[in-house]
Amino acid sequence: MAKPRFYKNTIGNVTKIYRVLQKAHQDDRGHLTVSEIARETGLHKWTVSRTLDVWMFPFVDMVIPEELEDIGLKIKLVKVKNPGVGEKQVVRGLNARI
Repeated sequence: MAKPRFYKNTIGNVTKIYRVLQKAHQDDRGHLTVSEIARETGLHKWTVSRTLDVWMFPFVDMVIPEELEDIGLKIKLVKVKNPGVGEKQVVRGLNARI
């Protein structure tokens, strides 16, 4: 299987998303939806969702509540996995995976 490659804005998008998630943790907001992250970063929901799935899964906890999925709603709830990890470490982790 081919390794995923960065789009031109991948590192910037990861940084924006991680900053929002870190701020949400500091503000004790708990999990955020993809829509909330998209609104706060100015990114499209698809971009946020794909970036989380492909690039950020080691750094975030993602939950899709089954009870909502059973009624036709697929909502992804996201929060930072380890708040002690800084954005520079996240970017280094991305570069190590390529």
